[in-house]
Amino acid sequence: MKLRRKSRLRDVSLDESGETEEPSFRLDVEDQGPNPEQLYAHKERRRILFEAMNELTPGMRRAIELRELGERSTEETAQIMGISASAVKARVFHGRRKLRERLKDHRRTGWDVRKRHFADDR
Repeated sequence: MKLRRKSRLRDVSLDESGETEEPSFRLDVEDQGPNPEQLYAHKERRRILFEAMNELTPGMRRAIELRELGERSTEETAQIMGISASAVKARVFHGRRKLRERLKDHRRTGWDVRKRHFADDR
């Protein structure tokens, strides 16, 4: 039993920096969460999108919310809204077009930046 007790691992404080019998190891764990700049950019993109969505007609906005954001099928969206599937398709099509027009000034997305960065590396 005495040998078993000796072979057990000892608890070592990760924050302890004083002199000990055993070598101390300091682990620097990188924060995996978004940094403040990323959080702000995300909130700003959401705000811009919601403003653009609010400029759509109620029918277009509802169709996009159900079909695109709610990830429902065209038929489900049509049933919920009480309109035909072709009407849903038309509202989503025209709504996307209007959103694209309104958001074209805010196009500098992460994809564009990565695409440009990748092209510079070549």
